[in-house]
Amino acid sequence: MSRRHRGHAEHIDPDLPITPMLDMSFQLLAFFIMTFKPSPTEGQLAMQLPPPEQGGGAAMPDPFGDKPAKFIVRVVANNNGQIARMSIKEEGAAAPPIDLGADLNRYMNALKESLQRNKDKGAKLTLELDGRLLHEYVVALMDHALRAGFSDISPILASGSD
Repeated sequence: MSRRHRGHAEHIDPDLPITPMLDMSFQLLAFFIMTFKPSPTEGQLAMQLPPPEQGGGAAMPDPFGDKPAKFIVRVVANNNGQIARMSIKEEGAAAPPIDLGADLNRYMNALKESLQRNKDKGAKLTLELDGRLLHEYVVALMDHALRAGFSDISPILASGSD
């Protein structure tokens, strides 16, 4: 067997240009930082959970139980956007709507009376609003309904409104 001698070779260092790579990485970093647009955070939703039943367990809803009464307040606006007249009616009732005029105090008293008659069943309120009604009156109607004791209020645009 013959033995070969390896020649001693020089150690060669690779030539890697580090400076241009660092420059490019910092440019990319700066680009992504400058163009980053965070999404807006979610707003808080006003929600109310039902009170916990005594006993700790979830109760099955009674399908034959009394449903809450539903009241409809129809609000008609004049050309200036102010309240021209209001009427309140219980949904499904045979009685004609009660005319409240344009007085917010009569509106609030009628809501309190309606809620008092149905305090054991609860009540829902639907506001059918004229499209011409100014926002300040919508807020006032909702505020009066909350003060009267309603917690389930649904403002909708009345059919046939602008």
